[in-house]
Amino acid sequence: MDAKHERFRVEFASGTAASVARRRSFRDHERNDIEADLTGWPAGQPFAVRGFFGKLGRHTQTVVGGLLMLPLYVIAGLFNSPASPDRRGKLEERENEVDDFPVMCAATGETARTLPWQLDPSRRSWRTVTELELADSDGVVRITSYEDTARGNRFVEWGGGGKVPGSEAVLWELPRQEIAGAEVKPFSMNESDARIRFRDGSWARLTTTGSAAARKLVALLN
Repeated sequence: MDAKHERFRVEFASGTAASVARRRSFRDHERNDIEADLTGWPAGQPFAVRGFFGKLGRHTQTVVGGLLMLPLYVIAGLFNSPASPDRRGKLEERENEVDDFPVMCAATGETARTLPWQLDPSRRSWRTVTELELADSDGVVRITSYEDTARGNRFVEWGGGGKVPGSEAVLWELPRQEIAGAEVKPFSMNESDARIRFRDGSWARLTTTGSAAARKLVALLN
């Protein structure tokens, strides 16, 4: 890949703690819900933190799933396969990772609110892939999308296919100097989340394809 032109598959992150697993919220700086105010966004599932029984159900599901996958991990280990259980790093911000899970924090008119709704996997077609592109040639960060020809379904995605001809589109552009910085958020599966901070004080939490990609994305944005 050309070092002057990098692309990373990204989307809004999802919670991993039982209280917010597979959920995400959209907030302003006073923690008010701004989802209904995001212009042009399709309606989504209302966010709610799980209560005791909801968290118990998530823990039970995780334990059962781990037991079912254990023979696969053992066999993979015998053959030195990279397959392994998902790992999650250290909890850093309980208020943003357990008690709530904002993937956007922005006041009216701030940059993070301009991000495209297609980054939300619960709103887009399961065939849609979104990528963040850094092009040194024009100093612009872009988010693009395309339709993948080889993804299985909403629940089982094997990816790796080609692009449906004519499906690629530019969804969002921003001068690179408007990004103040980025950092990896370890409390995510395989430490694949990154928070991108904009110069106006807004931010977004995105996830990519793994820890190596997250670290590289953060390094380039910084």
